Amino acid sequence: MKKLATLLGTLLLLCFTTLSMASVDSGGDAEAKGSGYLPLKPAFVVNIQDGKRSRFLQVQIQLKLSDMSMSEKILHHDSIIRHTMLMLLSGQKAMDLYSTVGKERLRVKALEAIRTALKDEIKHLPIDDLYFTNFIIQ
Repeated sequence: MKKLATLLGTLLLLCFTTLSMASVDSGGDAEAKGSGYLPLKPAFVVNIQDGKRSRFLQVQIQLKLSDMSMSEKILHHDSIIRHTMLMLLSGQKAMDLYSTVGKERLRVKALEAIRTALKDEIKHLPIDDLYFTNFIIQ
């Protein structure tokens, strides 16, 4: 009886693993052609001014893409994106970023800055939006 239970457990595990892998395979193609989110890693960390004090700003960003098959092409230009974001973020004042309104203004500026920086590199730029997934001022 114990052997039968072990055999059934093994078969169930095998079936579950096979089904899981099949769903990942089929979902990968659909995701690559459809919209999705592209994280920009690692997080951006810059110094910002808070009056006479210097503070750190750490921001994690994800781009919403209308075509995930373009993600590799976008990441190929990671240096341009990182430079653009570091220049934009380091020019901020802490007081402007404490409110949600200030964070939203920065989000819109960041989206436009990335689009502008990549317009000559990628003809059909599928970046629909930009989201802060982590935002820390210290």
